[in-house]
Order: sequence, then C-alpha cells, then structure tokens
Amino acid sequence: MARVARVPDAEDLNLTPIMNMVLVLIPLMLLIGVFMMISVTEVTISQGSAFAAQNGEPPKRLQLFISQQGFTVVESGASLPALENCPGGGPTICPLKEEIDPNREVETDRHDWRRLYNTLLEIKQKPDWADHEQIEIVADSSVNFGVLVKAMDVSRNQRVPAAEVKTAIKGKPMTTDQEMNESQVPLVDSVDDQGNSGKMPLGMFPVVILGLPTVSQ
Repeated sequence: MARVARVPDAEDLNLTPIMNMVLVLIPLMLLIGVFMMISVTEVTISQGSAFAAQNGEPPKRLQLFISQQGFTVVESGASLPALENCPGGGPTICPLKEEIDPNREVETDRHDWRRLYNTLLEIKQKPDWADHEQIEIVADSSVNFGVLVKAMDVSRNQRVPAAEVKTAIKGKPMTTDQEMNESQVPLVDSVDDQGNSGKMPLGMFPVVILGLPTVSQ
C-alpha cells in the first residue's frame, strides 16, 4: 500500500515587524521632505480703458522692461537715458555683473536693485507722479522668474534705512547696496474707502500691471 505524504499546514505570516518599520519611516519621510512654499503677489492686468486721456491731456504711463541687458525705464513713452555705468543706447540700468557663480549666487544678484529703486523713487516724488499708482512691468522670455518678482517688490513700496523706519513719512534714496538690502518699508496712517483708519505700508507704485512696453527709439 502506497504512503501518502502529508504537507504541513502553512503558518500565517507575521506582518508586525513590517508594519512597525512602516510606522517609523512615515514620520522620518515627513521630516526630511522638501515642501514648496507658495506666495501670492497681487497683479492687475492692463485694461485699455485705464489709459484713456482725461481732461484732454495725454495719459501718463510708467513702464519697466527687464532683459538680460538690464532695466529700461520708460516714462510717458520715452526711455530714460542710460546711467553712468551703462553704454549709450543701452538700457537705463545695467547689471552689476555679466555672469554669476551658480554655486554661490542666484540670478537676482546680477541686477542693480538700488539704482532701480532710486530711479523709481525719483519719479514718484515728482509732483506730476505723486498720485500715479501703476507701473507696467514686462520681462523678456529669457529672464528668470525670480528677477520679475524682485522687480515687482522693489517698485511696490517706498523704503527707508532701518534706523528711520519708525519715524519716516516718505521714502529715501539708498546710498549703498548694503543699505538697500537692509532697508525697510515704513508704515503710515491711512484711511480706506470705507473711512477706516489704520497703518499701511508706504506705497510707491503698488498697482503692478503686466503689459507690453512702448519704448521710443
């Protein structure tokens, strides 16, 4: 008579060690994970009716064109002349550096933000531009997005040296790059459309409009 081999009953798998390891890995992955920070910048898209002439006078228009060659500021359809560190016929403000070290610097380090701020502040403090609250900014397709965001930040508010931020009522030009980097936006008394009073950042050109520049040749 032939013998029948008996197969031993299979034991249930013990998943407890694996589950313990997964429970340890989940918080570890959350700690070392890189999270993306998202910030929102208010932007107003240009409307044709916004530039309609009023009282028979031609509309004022302030524009900032950004390219790899620097910043071109256009005031009422005419490009501002190049500053002393720029060649004739070039942009208004040239970069501080032609190239950067990608291991130690970022694209925003190339540009002369102090001169850009001082140029816009000089325009803002002219009587004809005191109440003007819009600037059109357009960046060349080759420009880093961070440069565009930085330009919007620089043009939005007036700034003062950090030591004067509590007493200042208007912006001041910056004399050095370090002073520009350490400068702050003062808060001033303001009343909104509903009559509510409070402290608001001292604006320069707070309404930023993206549009095509019109540079006169």
